[in-house]
Amino acid sequence: MILLVRKNDYRNLDLKIGKFLRNYMKFTVDEAPFYSKFKNRLRDINYKNFFEFPITYEHDLIDDPFSFVAKNSQLAQLASSGGTYGKRKLIFRTNDDIQKSVETATLMFLCGGIKPKDRIAILQPFDLWNIGHIALLTFRRIGALSVPIGLSVDNEGVLNILATTKCNIIYGTPSKVTTIAELSKKLDLTLKIDKVFCAGEPILQVHRECIKNIWNAEIYGIYGSEETDGIGAECDYHCGYHIFDETLLIEILNPETLLPAEENKGALVVTKLGYSGTVLLRYLLGDLVEITKEPCKCGRKELRIFPRGRVKEVVWLYDGRKVSLQSIENALNMIFHEIPQYQIVVKNTPKGSILTLKILTKSDNLIKKNFKKIIAKSSQDMEEGINKREIRLSIKLFKDPSKFIYTERGKTPKIIYEKHGEHEEHKS
Repeated sequence: MILLVRKNDYRNLDLKIGKFLRNYMKFTVDEAPFYSKFKNRLRDINYKNFFEFPITYEHDLIDDPFSFVAKNSQLAQLASSGGTYGKRKLIFRTNDDIQKSVETATLMFLCGGIKPKDRIAILQPFDLWNIGHIALLTFRRIGALSVPIGLSVDNEGVLNILATTKCNIIYGTPSKVTTIAELSKKLDLTLKIDKVFCAGEPILQVHRECIKNIWNAEIYGIYGSEETDGIGAECDYHCGYHIFDETLLIEILNPETLLPAEENKGALVVTKLGYSGTVLLRYLLGDLVEITKEPCKCGRKELRIFPRGRVKEVVWLYDGRKVSLQSIENALNMIFHEIPQYQIVVKNTPKGSILTLKILTKSDNLIKKNFKKIIAKSSQDMEEGINKREIRLSIKLFKDPSKFIYTERGKTPKIIYEKHGEHEEHKS
């Protein structure tokens, strides 16, 4: 794994690694149609000034996924993102790419303590998504028993399978697994769950507490993306994700200038070295992260990555008005001293915006009143819209996680845009 944070990091790269990066740049420009337009740039760019090579954006991959596939590569599998906020991203993998991803995933799950004797219920999607397939291959490699439930079984059916197969490990999204846990409590069903592995969305403290209280188990986070597959995993100390992907080149950039951050936190940009299906050079993943080189309490020496949010994620409102998600999360943190599970439901109409903020917490009218005041002043657009009565803001506090809207993958999107004219009952 290569970490580049400062301009000097590029200049001081080991010569052997630098040559490998240069060769992969040449391969990508020669073989992937999207990058062929940058062929002339290679005359002036080498590994020492790699930060001058153009950034690849999500919309580039969405617009023409086939242009990122290396010519003559023997493709073995198509994977897809969920398309939660728009069109799907299509990712292609060769058998060699898949094996590299499985090797990384094996190290990640071993870090969390998976053993050959374990019985693992996979509550991650299969179909077009790669995450379930990679998990199945990984657990097979470890020697554990996989129970590939996927997402086609309803929650009561999942509980029945867990009880019948005596699974002691669950792998799913935190929203999905906590929903299953709450249902098992409601039905007074006793399960012996030792550990829960979660990926696909941020793990909140409320998720960890739910799993601990109901099953006396801990959540172990898995960090990655559809574009990269697995990157890192939590150990028993849950202090960041140990980075195990040896094929990964990580750059930390200033999120405003997209130049080297010169510090260990900023926007995450990745290059998957050696992959020949979908090839990505300097891909802006969209995450804000912090990386530490300090050894972990567990004794492992891998670099650790801490996700710190998303780059400029905004809620779009009526007439082009917007409010940053960061400002809403800052307000949540101010009131709750953490970021609880929440969801923003936006309905933009010809006359304005109806904004509903759902929060998983006990009902408290004082909190609701104070929080509404803070949110109303979270941005100039929000304040003006409310004052002109073009934005209607309501805060709803729920103790029941089923009141949230979930994707088919079992994730809880932070932002839901409802079309004008949809019925109110679809909101909860």
